[in-house]
Amino acid sequence: MNTFLFPSPIEVIFQLAELFAGGEIIGHIVSSVYRVLIGLFFGIILGALCGYALGLNSVLNGLINPIVQLLRPIPPIAWIPIAILWFGIGNESSFFIIFIASFFPVFTNVFFGVTSLPTIFAKVSKSLNLPKWQNFVHVVFPFSMPYFLTGVKTAVGFSWMVIIAAEMIASQSGLGYFIEYNRLLLEPDKIMAAMAVIGVLGFIFNYLVVLLEKKLLYWRSVSNE
Repeated sequence: MNTFLFPSPIEVIFQLAELFAGGEIIGHIVSSVYRVLIGLFFGIILGALCGYALGLNSVLNGLINPIVQLLRPIPPIAWIPIAILWFGIGNESSFFIIFIASFFPVFTNVFFGVTSLPTIFAKVSKSLNLPKWQNFVHVVFPFSMPYFLTGVKTAVGFSWMVIIAAEMIASQSGLGYFIEYNRLLLEPDKIMAAMAVIGVLGFIFNYLVVLLEKKLLYWRSVSNE
């Protein structure tokens, strides 16, 4: 096998050690994590708000949901040229792309969770004459929480996929830029080292969401005992 085109795992590990020892890759990691966190924050918040708003209000649902469903199938990567035109090369373009990638999974799951509320729950809430805000806090929100967290996990995975593509085209830092830069220099060992870092970062992000899920949905384990 051509080890230049496909470096061995040992070569990649040594390259990783050199990159971290020299600090060459650390700044790119920080840039990518920063962009993912900012884009995820706005995508999750706005996705959840829109999901709850449209799920609870039939008028808004009729007006806005068709537009959302029209935009949802468009891959986030397809927005990169538009992001460059609107925001130029830099953080703002990456924020926008990650926002697009994280908004729709969260919105879809929250909306589905709200609209899947069993009829018996609504009837009990109505029989108890609960105000709308209490119905949301004590019935709708707890029921939809598992759906929301599923959307968050999906959004995290999508975000790490699209940030690399966005940084390859619309950024001058980050792991995506690092990969593209080393492609031009014909350094496949550095490319694969960066890919390994992306995999580890994605795993860590997903693990943190799983921990949050266990913390918030503690009643699942209690009910199973």
